[in-house]
Amino acid sequence: MTADTLTKEKKPRPGYTPVFLTGVVSALALLWFVTQNGIAAQDIEAFTAVFLILGGALPVLAALWIGALGYGYALKLLLLRNRMTGTLIEELALGITGLLIVNWLVASIGLLSPNGAISVFGAGCLLNLLKFLPGKESIRREGAGLEIPWAAMLLVPGLVLLIVAACCPPGAIWRVEAFGYDVTSYHLQLPREWMAAGAMVGLEHNVYSFLPSLIEGGYLLIGVLSGTVVDGVYTCQLFHMTLALLGAASIGKLVATHAGSATGIGAVALFLALPWVTITGSMAYNEMGVLAFGAAALLIAFGESGTTRGGAFAIGLLVGAATLSKLTAGVMVAVPIGLILLLGLNQAVDTEATARRLKHLQLAAVAALAGVLMLSPYLARNYAATGNPVFPFEAEQFGAGHWDETLVARWDTAHGLSPKEEGRLDALGRQWLFNTGYGAVGGQPTPRETENMARFDREGGVPALWIVVVVGGVLLFKHRGTRRVVCAMGLMLGVQVLFWMLATHMQSRFLLPTVLPACVIVGLGYARFAELTKEKSPSVGPLIGSTVVVALGLINYTTMAGQTRTVTDPQTQQQLAVPMYVSIDAPIVTSPVDPNAHPINRLPADSKTLLVADNSGLLYLNRPIVYATAFDEAPLGRAIREAGGDADAVTAELRANGVTHVWVHWAELSRLHETYGHDAEVTIERLEQLIESGWVPLESVGRNATLFALPAR
Repeated sequence: MTADTLTKEKKPRPGYTPVFLTGVVSALALLWFVTQNGIAAQDIEAFTAVFLILGGALPVLAALWIGALGYGYALKLLLLRNRMTGTLIEELALGITGLLIVNWLVASIGLLSPNGAISVFGAGCLLNLLKFLPGKESIRREGAGLEIPWAAMLLVPGLVLLIVAACCPPGAIWRVEAFGYDVTSYHLQLPREWMAAGAMVGLEHNVYSFLPSLIEGGYLLIGVLSGTVVDGVYTCQLFHMTLALLGAASIGKLVATHAGSATGIGAVALFLALPWVTITGSMAYNEMGVLAFGAAALLIAFGESGTTRGGAFAIGLLVGAATLSKLTAGVMVAVPIGLILLLGLNQAVDTEATARRLKHLQLAAVAALAGVLMLSPYLARNYAATGNPVFPFEAEQFGAGHWDETLVARWDTAHGLSPKEEGRLDALGRQWLFNTGYGAVGGQPTPRETENMARFDREGGVPALWIVVVVGGVLLFKHRGTRRVVCAMGLMLGVQVLFWMLATHMQSRFLLPTVLPACVIVGLGYARFAELTKEKSPSVGPLIGSTVVVALGLINYTTMAGQTRTVTDPQTQQQLAVPMYVSIDAPIVTSPVDPNAHPINRLPADSKTLLVADNSGLLYLNRPIVYATAFDEAPLGRAIREAGGDADAVTAELRANGVTHVWVHWAELSRLHETYGHDAEVTIERLEQLIESGWVPLESVGRNATLFALPAR
């Protein structure tokens, strides 16, 4: 072969270098600005902490996602018959589904030791060898040789903010989510207790352990690989963040398939710019599991494999995984996607009507079967433990397990259909349409409330996202080629909103699945708008699209800045910036730099403390404790009933169970009695009687909480 031939065959390299370098520089500059709260240096350690935290989490995250690739490739070969050669996003989605369900099964039977944890992802790593078997075509990943559009710069703000927030210790950020109350009392506390128990089992003092917990099982896996769950806190948060990125990538690819790569990147940027995505995606929650699996299911449904039985089975696995992440996804994600398959809204109309209807029914049935198979281990476990496969839900119909009627009523009141004084449509407006978390611009300042922290600093703004959704929907509906997809997305939105209004206690965060159809509609609608305006005003489309994303990004940043708690170094009394690198050799509570900040952590190692109405920092307590959620039987209430109400007998009962101290959070006890409810025996009046019987106050935190020592009897 001559030099001339080589010259002719040599293709120019794609022009991604300028975009990539510009993106990296912009990301570093924005990272500096966010961590320093401006251009001038305030706390350089907050900037470097991001890199230390990312570096520390990388080995475990890499192991999980490399393992997921193996599971995903095997499932692709099994279900999709090589129809999606080189489809990295779909492989990752199916793969992390496979890895997490295998992990769930292994943990549920008590085999998630360090060796068991290595086996979970190690099996996936070995499955990657299937790619090199004889007869298998070489893997061609999508995107190879493609030029990166300058639209990729729109990804930088949302991505940087998400990373920074994920590198903040739980309790330091997001007032709207009670500074991660659910993280330290439930999402990470349960994996910590499962590690101690040696198995992923239901715990009668924490009702949330009876939920599916697919993502929390992943946190358990990370805890085992990290040594302890507390040591793996940042890795857990960053893992949840990677699920957000997977969901964003699935949306982007779905849009890009129909409207080009630049538009797909814009849809990803829109997704990442929404405050609720940053808030939940940066904490160790489970919402991003719902969005990642739901988005991947939509991607396959509207792709080539969406018309095959194998593709339908894959879709069923994904919506089943979404439901195992959070039960509400059963209606928010699985039902609308099932309806899309049943109605054939994901297919082109090119066959005879009767045959078409039969095929739609067949695909929906296959997806439903796969979804039920995914859910069956969870349903069987709950049935064996409580007699109710969906406990704690539907307890009156299927069985209440270890609960009595009072606890069932308390749960139903807090988690079922809840009346709102403002009216359901008004609640929909405040929590969704005009909500800052979904990109509403402006609004009125929100009055601070002690009983309802789940509110942004401003409410009632201009619903920028939903205005764009409506405009995009109209443009898509008027065009014959996109009418079916917009009808599918509209159906999904309708099911989600109706379910939220008619069957939930209407928290704003529970509407997060509406972001999936919204971003698809906006992305495809933008492409249609740009097409209509291209001849007369070619710059109008990109200008408007970029403006919307940038505006939402600014809202996202100001939201984060206003939702961060001030952290004070107890030694120097200086205010510290977050994120911060924390060596969590000993747990943390009120100050991420002082492991002994909580009075309980300063007690002797052989102490055992009963917590009354305060589960906010369970994860960070490093002494033995006894507690229960507000929806389970209170240990103190049980002791009072067993002792017949006699104060000395109550103390003796507690002592007999090894309890040496009692921590009472007075403010939280009052709040619970006024809202969700609490054990009727555990009142301030009853506690005052117990204290007068000889309980010794050791330390108080303002007027909110007190630590007592029980007298020896």
